[in-house]
Amino acid sequence: MNSSVSFFSLNVRGLRDHFKRRVVFCYLEGVGFDFCFLQEVHLRDGGDVCRFKREWDKGESFWGIGGVHSTGVGILCGHREVKIENTFVIMQGRVLGIDVKFREARYRLIGVYGPQVAADRREMVDCLAPLCVTNRHLVIGGDFNIDLGVGGDSSAGAISGLMACHGLVDGGLHTTPAMVGPTWRNSRGVARRLDYIFVSRSLGQLSGRLLPVFFTDHDGVFLQVGSPVCLFGRGYWKLDRDILEEQAFVDAFFCFFRRLDGLRSMCEGVLEWWDLVKGRIRAFIIGYCRRKKREERREVDRIQRLIELEYEAGNLGGSIDWERFAALKAQLRELQEQKARAFLERAHSGFLEHKDTCSAMFFKSVRARQSRKVMQGVREENGSIVSKPEEMVRVTTDHFQGLFKEREIDVEQGNVFLEHLSRRLPEDIRDVMEAQISLEEVESALRRMGKGKVPGMDGLPAYFYLKFWGILGPVVLKVLKAILETGVPGGSMAVGVLSLLYKKGEATDLGNWRPLTMLCVDYKILAKVLADRLRTALPYVVHKDQTCGVEGRSIRWNLQLIRDSIAWVEDRGLPLMVAALDQAKAFHRVNRYFLFRVLGRLGFGEKFIGWIRTLYVGAGCRVSVNSHLGDVFDLSSGVRQGCPLSALLFVLYMEPLGAAIRADTGVEGLLIPGSGGLRVKMTQYADDTSLLLCKDSCLTRSLAIFGDFTRASGAVLNHAKSSVKFFGRWRGRTDVPWGLSLCEGALRILGVHFETSGSATLNWNMRIAVV
Repeated sequence: MNSSVSFFSLNVRGLRDHFKRRVVFCYLEGVGFDFCFLQEVHLRDGGDVCRFKREWDKGESFWGIGGVHSTGVGILCGHREVKIENTFVIMQGRVLGIDVKFREARYRLIGVYGPQVAADRREMVDCLAPLCVTNRHLVIGGDFNIDLGVGGDSSAGAISGLMACHGLVDGGLHTTPAMVGPTWRNSRGVARRLDYIFVSRSLGQLSGRLLPVFFTDHDGVFLQVGSPVCLFGRGYWKLDRDILEEQAFVDAFFCFFRRLDGLRSMCEGVLEWWDLVKGRIRAFIIGYCRRKKREERREVDRIQRLIELEYEAGNLGGSIDWERFAALKAQLRELQEQKARAFLERAHSGFLEHKDTCSAMFFKSVRARQSRKVMQGVREENGSIVSKPEEMVRVTTDHFQGLFKEREIDVEQGNVFLEHLSRRLPEDIRDVMEAQISLEEVESALRRMGKGKVPGMDGLPAYFYLKFWGILGPVVLKVLKAILETGVPGGSMAVGVLSLLYKKGEATDLGNWRPLTMLCVDYKILAKVLADRLRTALPYVVHKDQTCGVEGRSIRWNLQLIRDSIAWVEDRGLPLMVAALDQAKAFHRVNRYFLFRVLGRLGFGEKFIGWIRTLYVGAGCRVSVNSHLGDVFDLSSGVRQGCPLSALLFVLYMEPLGAAIRADTGVEGLLIPGSGGLRVKMTQYADDTSLLLCKDSCLTRSLAIFGDFTRASGAVLNHAKSSVKFFGRWRGRTDVPWGLSLCEGALRILGVHFETSGSATLNWNMRIAVV
C-alpha cells in the first residue's frame, strides 16, 4: 500500500451555482487527492451545506458557512476509509478543522481563508494558535491572502511565528523544485503567492506542483508527503486536574469511593485492594471525562450553530446582531483555548500558570520546552540511526536496561573505604527515624510535594490526593504501613516511567538525554516521609565538605570557598590547581549493596535500612519515547532521578570517597589563612567534586583513590569532562597529569565560571546577555 498522503488547496471563487459546482467537483475527482482545502465556497445556509455534502460522493466533506459573495471554506476527503474523529470551527467562514485517522496515522487538518485586512489576519492567527496544540500531524492549507515572500505587514510575521512555534514548514518551499511561483493573478498583471500548505516537520519527504485551473484566478497547490516519521504515541493516562475543581465531580467521587470498601473481601490484603481501587478510580474518572467531553462537543456545536444562524440571517437579507456574534466567537475561542491548555497539562507543561494568556509568546515558550523531549532518531551501537517509533523504543530500552544493570564490585576494597567512616548516628536520632509513621507526617509530606508534577503510571497527581485527603488519608496511611511491614511495594508503585530530556550535543546519542523517572504519588509520599527523616540524620554523619541536601548548609559554601581560595593564591602568588571531577552517569551507577553497607557503617538501624531497601524491591521502569512506552525492565542499580530520597542516598554513597581523600596524608590541600594549620582538600555537592591541591603528586594520589573507589562502589570518573585549571604561581601551566583536560578559559563549577580575576563581572555579563 502506498503510504504517502496527498493534499490539495484551491480558492474556487464560488460554488453556489449548480453547474459550476458540478464542473469543480469533476475536476477535483481527477486531481486524486486524499484531502482538499477549498476557499470562497460562498455557502449561504444549512441547505447549501446539505446539497454540497450530498453532491461530493467520494468521501466525507465539511463546510463552513460564510458570506454569500466573499467567504466560506470546505474540507473534502478523497476516500471513504478516512475516519473522522472530531470537527471544529473557530472563525466562521474562515477557519475550519477536522481530526482524522488515515492509514494508521492521525492528522489535524485546518482549512484557512485569510481576511484581506492585516488586523483581521492577525486575529485569525491568534485563533489558529490553540488549534495547533496537538500531538497529531498538523496540516494547514488555504488562501492566506498575503504573499509571505513579499511580506508588507505584521500579519506575515505573525504567520511565520505561528509556523515556528508549532513546528510547521512551508510545503511549497520544501519541494524539489520549490513551488515559489505566484498562485494568483489578476487582469492587471499583478501576481502573488497567496496559497500555501503548511505541514508538520514529521511528515517526511515532500513533493508537489502547482496546477493551473480554468474556473478561478487561483492555481491549485498539490502537495504529497512521504511516510510520517516520529509519530507520537498515546502515552499513559493522566488525570486532568481541572475536573477536580468541578463540584459535580467531587460529589460524584465521594459517592463512588464509599462503595469501593466492599472490594476488600475480594483481596488478600490492603496492598492488593489499593491497587485494585486505583484501577477502579481510573475507570471512573475516564468515564466521567468522556461524558463531559460529549457535553462539551454538544456545547461547541450549539455555539457554532448559533454563529451560523447569524450568518444565514445576513445572507438571506436580514441583519446580523454583531454584539451577540462577537460574544459567541469569544465563547468558542475560550473553549478551544481550554482544550489547548488541558492538552499541555497532560503533556507535562506544569510550568504554565493557570491564567496565562494563550498568546504567541505563550505557545513559543511551550514549544521550546516541549521540543527538548521530542526524539527524531536514535543511534544504535553499530552506528546506524533508527527513526521508526517501535525501533526507537527498542534501542532506548536496551540502552537504559544496560545502564541500570548491576555491576560487579570489589567487596574487600569496599571494606577499606568503609573503615574511613568514623562518624556514627546518635542512638536517639536512630530511634526516632525508626518510629512508626503517622498520618500528620504523611500529610505534611504530601502538602510539600510539587502540585504540577507529572504523575506515575496510575495517572493520579498530588493534587488529587490533596483534594480528597479527608477520605484518602487514612487509607494511604494503612497502605504505607503495610508496605513497610511486608517489605513489598504495591504493583503500580514499583514501576516508573523514564522520560527523557535533551541536554546538549548530538541528539541521536542517548548519552545526551537526561532520564527523569515519573513515579506514582503514593510511592513518592512514602519516599518523602523517609527522606524527611533521613535529612535530620545527615548533619551527624556527613562531613561539611558535602553541602547537598544537608540542613543548614548551602551550595554557596562551595562557591565561596573556591572563589576565596583563588583570590588568596592570586594575591600571595601561591600554587593552586582546582580539579573539577565529573562522574559518568553518577546516579545510575550506584551499587545498592555498597550503599546499604555505608548506611550500616554510619549507624543507621536495620529497620530503617530495610525500609529504604523496600522501595527498590521489584523496582522496574518503562521508557517513554515520544509518548510510546517500552516494556518493563528491572532497575538493578542506581537511584531514581525523580525520587525524593535519591539525592540524599547519593550523598551518603559518596561519603566514603570524601573520607578517604581527607584521611590520606599524600593529599595536601590548600592551607587556610588564620585557621591554625587547617587545610581544605575538596568541596562536594552531590556528585560534583572539586579538589583544591598544591602539589602534582596530590592530584595523582587523589585520582588513584578515585580508581579504588570505582572498584569498591561502581562509580566511574569521566576523564573527558573532568578538567584542571591552574591559579596563582602556577598560572599559565599547560601540563596536566593523568590525562585530565586542561581548562584554558573560565573553569565552570556548579554553573558558575571562575577565572584568575574578574569572575564576578564575567558571570554577571553572561547572565545579562541571556536576559
